[in-house]
Amino acid sequence: MYVGMALVYAAVALAVGSPLAMALLPAAILVIHRGVILREERYLERKFGDEYVAYRARVRRWL
Repeated sequence: MYVGMALVYAAVALAVGSPLAMALLPAAILVIHRGVILREERYLERKFGDEYVAYRARVRRWL
């Protein structure tokens, strides 16, 4: 889902011809990673415990 959002962001930035938006893409990805993904993982670990930790060890974060 997050990879899809980053790709849509990049596509829109390219479609409108905005080099500034493309330059800000790494910052957007960092915000998604730190502000959403890491928070979500902490929540899921609290909610599901060891079962989620085992799942996270098997599954890649971004792909």
